[in-house]
Amino acid sequence: MPSLAASTIYLFGVTAFLLGVNGLLDPSSFLKQLSAPMDCMPFSAGTSLAATAMGIYYTLAAYQENRMFFIATVPMRSLTAVVFWSYGPAWRPGAIWEGGGAVLTAVALGLEYSRGAGKTKTS
Repeated sequence: MPSLAASTIYLFGVTAFLLGVNGLLDPSSFLKQLSAPMDCMPFSAGTSLAATAMGIYYTLAAYQENRMFFIATVPMRSLTAVVFWSYGPAWRPGAIWEGGGAVLTAVALGLEYSRGAGKTKTS
């Protein structure tokens, strides 16, 4: 059974993968959600490919119980949330997804650490 922290990373990874695949299959709806013009199709493809790849490596890290990766995601996802939020209402769901995921992972890591289950592996 995965750790609590790994479960938050699995959740984030699976949703990133699914959102990425959805963006690849239906890029026009992705652009509509962001109120972006259709000539931003290369942006849509690039973002969707990145989300798909991110979903794959997040689930791999969760499977490996890579705690250093879990820790490293928290500040990066928090920064991403702040940047997305600053882009306005169309980007707020993404900001909430990123920020909420960062908070859940941080809380899970903190709980595991306080219970003595949060030892990081260096090898």
